[in-house]
Parts: sequence; C-alpha cells; structure tokens
Amino acid sequence: MRLYVVSALMIAFLAILFALQNTNLATIQLFIWEYQQSLALILLGTLAIGVIVGLLVSVPAMIRRNIQIARLHTQRESLLQQVNDQTQLLQSESQKVFAVQQDYEQKLNHLGVLDPVTTLIRQDLLPQTIAAHLKQTHSQANELPSTNFLSVLLLKVLPVLGDDSALPDLLAAVAKLLQQNATANTWLYSNGQGQFAAVISGLDTKAVTQHGEALQAAILANPPVSSTGQAIEFDVSVGGAIADTTHVTDSHQLLQTAEAALDQARQRGRNRVKIFPLD
Repeated sequence: MRLYVVSALMIAFLAILFALQNTNLATIQLFIWEYQQSLALILLGTLAIGVIVGLLVSVPAMIRRNIQIARLHTQRESLLQQVNDQTQLLQSESQKVFAVQQDYEQKLNHLGVLDPVTTLIRQDLLPQTIAAHLKQTHSQANELPSTNFLSVLLLKVLPVLGDDSALPDLLAAVAKLLQQNATANTWLYSNGQGQFAAVISGLDTKAVTQHGEALQAAILANPPVSSTGQAIEFDVSVGGAIADTTHVTDSHQLLQTAEAALDQARQRGRNRVKIFPLD
C-alpha cells in the first residue's frame, strides 16, 4: 500500500514540474474553433482523456468479470453446501450401518457363531454355509447368469518367526483389513489360528484371482503392530477354488480344491496365490 502512495506522489510531483516548466502557449484547432492554451495543460488534458477512454473500454470487461466471479462464488457455496449435506447423510448412514453390524455381531456372538479372536464367522461352519451358498446361487443361475460362479478363497496368515504371542494381534488386524477390502458379495470366516476363508459369488476365475491378489496386497501393505509396539513379519498364502454352480453343487469338493490350491501356494514359497477352477 505504501508503494502505491509513494508512486502516486511521485507522478503528481512530475506532472506539476512538467506544467511549471512548459508554460509556452500552443494553438489548438478543432473544427471551426481555435484557441490557445498552455502546452503543459494540453498534454496533461490529452493524458486525462486517454485515461478516461481506457477506463470506458475496460469497465465492461471488469463488470462481466465481477459478475462471473460472483456467479462462481455462488456456485461454490452451493456445491460446498451440497457436499456438507451429503457428508452428513453419509455419516448418518454409516452410523446406522455400524449399529446394524454391531447388533448383527452381538446376535451371532450370543449364538456362538463368531470366532472370539477375529469376530468373523467360525470356519468350522464353512461346509454347511458353502452348501447353502451353492444352493442359493444355483437357484438364481437362470435369472442372473452373472451369479453362476461361486468361489472359496483360503488365506493362511502366520508370523515368519513362529511367534505365537503375536498371533492374536496379527489375526485381529488381518480380519479388519479383510472386512475393509472384501466385496459386497463376500462372506468371511476364520478358524482363529491363522487361516481365513472368503466365500465370494458372482466373480469369474480371472476376477477371483485378481481379488485374491488384491486382498493379499492389502494385508502385506499394512503390517500390523504387536502389543509391544513392534511390526509383525508374516506370510500370506492364498489358495482358492471357483465353481460354476450350474454344473457343480458339491461343497466338500469345492472346499477340498481350495485347500489343495492353498497347499500348492505355500509349497511354492512365500506370499503366493493359486486358484483352481473346479471341473
């Protein structure tokens, strides 16, 4: 601000000095009029006319720009309000979903269905639930062909050094990661000893393989920390089987194929994924 004031004072001083030093009279003619005036005043008047013309030319553009800025500001406020409304709605719905989930888990826990370490469904119930999934998927096959496939993914998660004291922390952290990265058509299970299972409907072989790799990557990218504050080093082996429910309805065969794929993945080395299609 001070720089502008100093500049204005300097320009005014130069204008006054110019007017004092150029007092000679000059003749001005305009159409039929003719008169004499100081050369300095003529030049300063010409400068003033140029400034006025420049302002007249720039004012419409400035007005349009201010109108556009005001319109954009109004749109911005409207969009921010919409974002806030949607955020509040999402938070409200998330709270409802969380409350339903908590109630659901409490009921399952009272029934003794959940594993106490991971709060996932006990894996010993997997054969019966796979049979139920196969039956449901088979009944929907004619109406929704995209749901013909049913897959079982088995994930073996164990500490590298075999430290059993870190196993509960590891399994609880992995269970949360699986819940966060699972698809909408996924049911998760755990035996509480390092093995997880995911029953997925509606994905073909390629999609199931990619999903298994994504689950493995999500777990490996977020290594849990033990109660002592140390990062837990672990392996994640993934084996799976996928069945076309229009032809296969044997839950035991599907589960045995997934177990064979898991064994082969573990034999191949650390952090491997193997998916077998069920004939």
